[in-house]
Amino acid sequence: MTAKRTGQRVANEITWVALRGMKIPTLLITGDADLIWPPPALRLFARCIPNNETAVVAEAGHSVHWEQPEIFNSLVLDFIGRH
Repeated sequence: MTAKRTGQRVANEITWVALRGMKIPTLLITGDADLIWPPPALRLFARCIPNNETAVVAEAGHSVHWEQPEIFNSLVLDFIGRH
């Protein structure tokens, strides 16, 4: 017997075509030791998103905002300040 699964529905379908159609500036951040979104995956997404900026933070994993908060905050505030 299979149990019914409930959960939040996806509001937007994310596809490579949809990413290429983004019109807003986008900041992509990952840690150099991120096992969930490693730097090569970040670069793959960056190639599909126009008007993006990327940052790979040294000595951080998936939670850059927690592991390197000063660097994360600086990157985000600088990005927001320019856009």
